[in-house]
Amino acid sequence: MALYSATALGQAGGVATAPHLLEPVPSPGTTTDPTPAAPGVTLWASDAPGTRAPWAAYATEVLAHAGIAHTVSSDASGVVLVTSPVTDDDDAARLSVFVAAGGALVIATAPGALAALAGVEEGATVETARVAVVPDEAWTHLPPRPLRAVGGVELTPAPGTRTLATWPGGAAAATARTHGGGVVLMFGADLLQSVVRIQQGYPVTQDAAPASDGTAPRDDGVLKTEDGMALDLETDRALPPGAPPVGTDYGHTLPAPSPVPMVDVPYADWWRSLLLQAIWWGADATDAAVPWLGYWPSGLEGIAHMSHDSDHNEAADGRAALDAFAAADVRVTWCHIYPGGYPAEMYEEIAAAGHEHALHYDAMHGDALTSWGRPQLRAQHAWAQAVTGRERIVSNKNHCTRWEGWSELYAWCEQVGIEIEASRGPSKQGLVGFPFGTAHVAFPLADDGVRRHDVLMLPLHAQDLAWAAHPSVRDVILDGAQEQHGVAHFLFHGPHLRRPATRAECLALADAARERGLEWWTSDRINSWERSRRGVRVTTAHDGGRRVLRVDAAAPVAGASILLPPRLAPEGVPVTHVTRHGRAFVQLVTDLPAGTTTWTLEP
Repeated sequence: MALYSATALGQAGGVATAPHLLEPVPSPGTTTDPTPAAPGVTLWASDAPGTRAPWAAYATEVLAHAGIAHTVSSDASGVVLVTSPVTDDDDAARLSVFVAAGGALVIATAPGALAALAGVEEGATVETARVAVVPDEAWTHLPPRPLRAVGGVELTPAPGTRTLATWPGGAAAATARTHGGGVVLMFGADLLQSVVRIQQGYPVTQDAAPASDGTAPRDDGVLKTEDGMALDLETDRALPPGAPPVGTDYGHTLPAPSPVPMVDVPYADWWRSLLLQAIWWGADATDAAVPWLGYWPSGLEGIAHMSHDSDHNEAADGRAALDAFAAADVRVTWCHIYPGGYPAEMYEEIAAAGHEHALHYDAMHGDALTSWGRPQLRAQHAWAQAVTGRERIVSNKNHCTRWEGWSELYAWCEQVGIEIEASRGPSKQGLVGFPFGTAHVAFPLADDGVRRHDVLMLPLHAQDLAWAAHPSVRDVILDGAQEQHGVAHFLFHGPHLRRPATRAECLALADAARERGLEWWTSDRINSWERSRRGVRVTTAHDGGRRVLRVDAAAPVAGASILLPPRLAPEGVPVTHVTRHGRAFVQLVTDLPAGTTTWTLEP
């Protein structure tokens, strides 16, 4: 399957039948002679030979998920984003002329030859530290605490250069200045490495050290996703609001006896947000246009996802889960574990209730088919197809969050037909929340540092409220995911849904998400929607002296949410005013046909 291809939109769990929170605006129709489009962002590609920064390739993923059209060029236009150090003086001079003439430049790499233009002096390198973001007009949404940064350089601002963020010792980690008629925003913190490292962690080769307070015993003899975490368990966690300090004799027992520190901040999402805020600030400061496509259809601010793992395959557990999800009115992604299985009629009942059949890959038990390896994943995927009677098994979550290496599982998933993977999450009470820093789906970077695997990462945030996770974490996760316009993912197991407290928490969670305006989606539906929206390109153009919004869609997309700054509202069509990443936008919700659609924008 090609990366970002739209898949199975008309199937159960697809996006074509999504209910509209906002009534879509009728499309004005496709144009036969569209005006030339201007992408909002130019990724700078130097004409001079040189090496690409190790994490530069991931900028295209960050922009693509944000729905921001971009081009890779050495011709500066729109907002220019530099992701590899500029070493050529001619390139630096061209960018200086561009900014002085009214352009916006965002530097997300070491300053190199752009140090003078950015108004900074490059200092010592930083391996990892926490960065404090300070209030400034460039930011519309500030993180609640310092952010974990992986990599970067200290910056010394020149007179006239503002400090936007600081390293622990006081050196600048982000700066901004004006130059002629334009602006330059400089990240000294390695933003792209921070996003990738926090989302994907480090290669898992051995147990990681536990938290000193006893709440996250990762040293359990099982290699799992959390053993590769980039976040610091001593500094990057916090107690849920109002919770008392953890006692010195805390025991990691079940059910979770009391609130414990959790990863309450989606750190990677905050770095993504800061980059987007920088781009939009630069665009507004220079009258550039950077429209974008909303993360979810029909004006949704975020969504929720519930999954179920069929551990032990007991019919009574399956019945308890079916009953609980029916009472909660939630369609879930039902991950089936090898070997054994439910009675055949139960698989049909699961599907009839609207749940998605998925795989729960078991590499825990170490026999011929339940160990870590591509043949084992392939065999278990075929087993899941056989017992469910469904060829389409596109979602997976590993049993006990098992993991080895860095990205090899994604390569295996590509080969067997898994399109979305949800193993990156917590198996310990003190790792609940955002251990991989995100509430967003994303295509992971491959081992070569250039290619992205054609498998979406879907984060997992908590398991079995009132059993494996204390109920106090629920609202922290829902709030954090909604604030970043992402997805909150909660997992339940049948045996624990037979426990009254966990069943009650499942039902209360379902209602709490809906009260926030979050719809419950299956993994397959998330996958189909994300791949369909990746086929949409939102740009602007000029036509006879008027600015035009141009949207190119590879296939029809129902309920697309197109966002623009208020100064560029479309003429003659209803829009809503919304806030995303702390910034005000006008939102146009429309059903996009395949092809090109245009709207005239206000002058």
